[in-house]
Amino acid sequence: MVKTEIGIRAAASYFPRYRLTGAEIARSHNREGGRGERSLAGPDEDSLTLAIEAARRLPTDALRQTKALVFCSTTAPYLVKNNASAAHAALGLDPNVPAYDAGGSLRSVLGVLLSAEPGTLILAGDINTSRPGSPIELLHGDAGAALLVGDADSAAAVITGSVSMTEEIQDHWRDPKKPWISQSEDRFPVSRYLSLLSDALKDSQVDTCDQVVVSAPSARLTKAAGKELSALGTVHTLDGVGYAGTADLLVKLSDALAAASSGHTLTAVSLADGCDVLTVRVTDNVHGAFHPGPIDSGVVPSYLDALTWRGILDREPPRRPEPRTVSAPAAMRGVKWKYALQGSTCLACGNVSTPPQQVCVRCGSTEHGDPVVMTDKNATIRTFSVDRLAYTLNPPMVAAVVGFDGGGRLEVEITDTDPDSLFVGAPARMTFRRRHSSGGVHNYVWKATAEGGAQ
Repeated sequence: MVKTEIGIRAAASYFPRYRLTGAEIARSHNREGGRGERSLAGPDEDSLTLAIEAARRLPTDALRQTKALVFCSTTAPYLVKNNASAAHAALGLDPNVPAYDAGGSLRSVLGVLLSAEPGTLILAGDINTSRPGSPIELLHGDAGAALLVGDADSAAAVITGSVSMTEEIQDHWRDPKKPWISQSEDRFPVSRYLSLLSDALKDSQVDTCDQVVVSAPSARLTKAAGKELSALGTVHTLDGVGYAGTADLLVKLSDALAAASSGHTLTAVSLADGCDVLTVRVTDNVHGAFHPGPIDSGVVPSYLDALTWRGILDREPPRRPEPRTVSAPAAMRGVKWKYALQGSTCLACGNVSTPPQQVCVRCGSTEHGDPVVMTDKNATIRTFSVDRLAYTLNPPMVAAVVGFDGGGRLEVEITDTDPDSLFVGAPARMTFRRRHSSGGVHNYVWKATAEGGAQ
């Protein structure tokens, strides 16, 4: 066992609003039955937006302590281009904070966590797609997670030890040219994984703990490992989400730590191309450090819509011009507004301009104060319209004008909200989304959701 003192300053998770259920799949295939459900990202979400939304759930003072950012995913929006740079911009981090990608495998997030220095913000997110009719279609879900590594002396939890064992096991993989995950016959790797787990537990010298967290891409393996680990302590479960890829361990760890008290101990196990065992001790600083996303009864779209959102079902598009590719120079010039949603404040009259203006539209002054970040400000819907003709993958399209506390108004698209429940004066919050993709370039924007949508 490797003795460590890796502090966990804070952690959070985010789950999409939508759910894919066995009942809806059965209905679409005109058959009875169908059990289970998994989280499903909306048509304007991807692995990057999921991770960013998780990071936004972290305590504000924790984000200010970020000294480096690493984004982990097996389904990153871009190859070659650094995805973490967009997360860096959206979170408004200082230019001196480095940002890197680390992904391509389910195990990447553990490699980052075990080698991270204090101040490293680890983001993880995955959009898991399975072939229609696959036995894992309801077992793999979508989620984002964020964890800030801190000093062990002031952390909310401390990783006190780790055991890592590696073995080549061809159980889950994805062809880079295909959108869906493949798996081998799920019975054959279970015995080998359990053997690795047994050896790792012996090396860890863990006899008992308060909670056990298990992350494994197979339901059969998760059940078998949970049975073995139940002798150590209570096995923590998280229903209604599914296996969340690179984010899975952090999602479950965040959820378990949120319910833990000072002095509790946890054993976290990850089974993917080997076995990793972490021993975690909860400290007196646990209060308010962990913010798991709420898992409510989500909205269930039709199965055909779910397949369309994933690009598996290619529907006829409307007879309208394709959306324009984002102008790289324009996006770079306005990066603080486009990604961080920073407005400007007039020193003369205090007016808040969104987007920022060189000349105050109220008094004409050119004197500006510090930029004001609008992303976390409370907002209210001032007016809205429901457009049932405009093309969107999740009709109808809802446009609104929101007013921010302290000043500033913005015309935005409303997402993750039932249009019939909207009303003038409804509270709203901003959420980072992908408006469209054109020419292989993703157009990321800030949308709004009525309270109770994206959380």
